[in-house]
Amino acid sequence: MQFPKGPLLLSLLCSLFAAALASGARPLFNGTDLTGWIIENNGRFTVEDSCLKVNRGTGWLRSEETFGDFTLRLEFRFLEEGANSGIFVRTGATSHDDEKGYPDNGYQIQCMDNLEPPTPLACMIPYGAPPFEHLSDNTALRGAYLPAGAWNVMEISCQGKTIAVRLNGTLVTLAIGIENLAGHIGIQGENGLLEFRRIEIE
Repeated sequence: MQFPKGPLLLSLLCSLFAAALASGARPLFNGTDLTGWIIENNGRFTVEDSCLKVNRGTGWLRSEETFGDFTLRLEFRFLEEGANSGIFVRTGATSHDDEKGYPDNGYQIQCMDNLEPPTPLACMIPYGAPPFEHLSDNTALRGAYLPAGAWNVMEISCQGKTIAVRLNGTLVTLAIGIENLAGHIGIQGENGLLEFRRIEIE
């Protein structure tokens, strides 16, 4: 799979974002508490200084609502080098029956302080969902990435069977053939220390 070029890429991005932009964004995280979210499998998630903090641990944080086509925007920063988490989209409410207790039917966008293949920051990972095609542009990722301690902006657009991920305004990942067309949004605990803020959906 290759990233589309020129007019084809422009057409794809316009179709991904047009519906979302028409409706306007609303917050999924209020900056005060975890209203609208459910902690699954004893995950360690707290709210401090208007930020959602992942305080190591495993499990995941699940949105109460489900969503189909949308654009999710959030800011995150790694509080230590190598910190690890993930963003789940179009994910079922059920989890693997193991010590980590991650979702068993959805997709993860990697949120790890790592730029090296095979699973760099912003790549797509299936969590029990049907297979799909995807490409992460490592050159674009390296140009967009801000290191541990700095705030990065991630934008995840789900439109039909396509998911596009932008980091700090740059397209870095494109996935096609996505079969789950609706589901929960979630944040993974994977023994990392990091923070999220300004989590909005359109």
